[in-house]
Amino acid sequence: MHGRLKVKSTAEQLEAKRKEREKKLQLYNGAKSKIFEKKINGELDEELLLLSGEVLAVNPDFYTLWNYRKETFLELKKIKSKEELQKIFQSELHFLETCLKINPKSYGSWHQRCFVMDNMPEPDWSRELELCNQFLQYDERNFHCWDYRRFIVKRANVSLEAEFEFSMSKISNNFSNYSSWHYRSKLLPILFPDPTQPMGVDEKALLKEYELVQNGFFTDPDDQSNWFYHRWLMGRGKLKPDWQKQALHCFSVSRTDRCVILSLVKHIQVGKSTDIILECNNSILKGVTWQNQEKSTRFSTLWISFHSNNVTLPENGDLFIKVKILQGGEEICFSSMSLKENEVNYSAPSLSTGGVSRFSQELSVVKTETLQHELEAVSQLLEMETDNKWAVLTLVLLMKALDPVLYHAEIMNNLDKLAVLDTKRINYYKDLKSKFIVENMIDALNDSLSTSIDLSQRDLTKFYHYELLPLVISLDLSYNRLNNVQNFNYLQSIIVLNLNSNNLKSLEGLQYLPKLERLLVRNNGLSSPESLRALQTCPNLKFLDLSGNPVCENEVSHESIREQLQDVDIVFKETS
Repeated sequence: MHGRLKVKSTAEQLEAKRKEREKKLQLYNGAKSKIFEKKINGELDEELLLLSGEVLAVNPDFYTLWNYRKETFLELKKIKSKEELQKIFQSELHFLETCLKINPKSYGSWHQRCFVMDNMPEPDWSRELELCNQFLQYDERNFHCWDYRRFIVKRANVSLEAEFEFSMSKISNNFSNYSSWHYRSKLLPILFPDPTQPMGVDEKALLKEYELVQNGFFTDPDDQSNWFYHRWLMGRGKLKPDWQKQALHCFSVSRTDRCVILSLVKHIQVGKSTDIILECNNSILKGVTWQNQEKSTRFSTLWISFHSNNVTLPENGDLFIKVKILQGGEEICFSSMSLKENEVNYSAPSLSTGGVSRFSQELSVVKTETLQHELEAVSQLLEMETDNKWAVLTLVLLMKALDPVLYHAEIMNNLDKLAVLDTKRINYYKDLKSKFIVENMIDALNDSLSTSIDLSQRDLTKFYHYELLPLVISLDLSYNRLNNVQNFNYLQSIIVLNLNSNNLKSLEGLQYLPKLERLLVRNNGLSSPESLRALQTCPNLKFLDLSGNPVCENEVSHESIREQLQDVDIVFKETS
């Protein structure tokens, strides 16, 4: 038994650790209380630096204490000599390195380092740049360090060309270094500017980047960093120049309804700094109020005029109607139309697409041949990597940018393929497929957005761009998989709406539809009278088919629904 080391039991070890933790906690709380006391008393001195340093060495994310240290340094700056300050700040830099070893992604530590470098008399920028290199070697995706590097580069006037080469060296070491790709994307528009290009980058420089990133995804097709950078190169795209500013999608005037409907490109809030002026035969109509589809003045792209009794559109004669949007008293857009004496209603799209898809610019068109070249490259990769989800998704986006009609079948097939390859994002791909279907339908209308639309049996999981369809009178969305009708109140002209055989559990979103007469919601998941409450604000609703919904199984619910919708012919049971 002699000479053997006594091994403590588990209970003894746990008790020893507990006592040690209690002791450290007492010291920690004691130091913290002393720091707060000194701050309250205005004692911003070197003792406060010492005490706060003890706490921050244990917990570098105590951001309040970093602020106390900043205030203390600023006070010391008033009374210390240049040499003393240099020594104090140098000591702070060494202390910060200790904190960063504990947590290399500590916001407070990196921000404090910026403060020190901006305030010390003789900062050593080259040492800081080397420090960044060391931290990025340890963790090449430490975005705190990348941010600090940008700070150093700007303050030290480091050559951006050198930084561009640095990003290349990091990418060469690891194509998966997304932070380096991101850094590169920030440098390109500065080093190779071209305002005439959609991405603001010279085309020759972009082509070199395409070649570089292609090497990346051909080397490692499953690495998402290359694909994300490739997506950035193609861009999120900009709409046609006249679509980037405020404009009207459509403009409708109705003598019968005594109203004007405006659908705008961008949201506005009438009554703040924005006003809508309505003119009739070159005279401003006063007493006109504007409300959105929710009968409020909150931000919206859809606005409807309401006229007081003594202010209305003339029932007879030719009309010249003009509408102006004013922001801060300045006109930002306008549109006008003429109604002949025999015309009761008139509507027209005010924003012409010029034969181009409204939605094909999801990716910026650097040049069509460039996108075509990328399409061929990705297709070539897919021949070798048939199940690569990144390649399939990129192929979809390229086809959508080039010609959504020509490639429609391939786009749909590839989205189905993505739903199988990437089951965790299956709902995203199904929604994206729904979005493309709706967009192709709107494009096919050829600017005639006041017609009947049939999108039944299209496997839609969501409905999109309802803000473009305020003039549609009949919409068939039956036999899809919609689970909500949020924002359908944009459909201000809808008379017949078919939502049979979907997955609806509520009709919230159908309120304030002034012309809705027939609503078919057969075979959905509506289970209570409350799920139909939105229909109470549809003044012209005459027919409602509820058959096949759970709510129809309860006779008590029938009476409650009839009480809610007294003037509506309601079908509770499907007739043979």
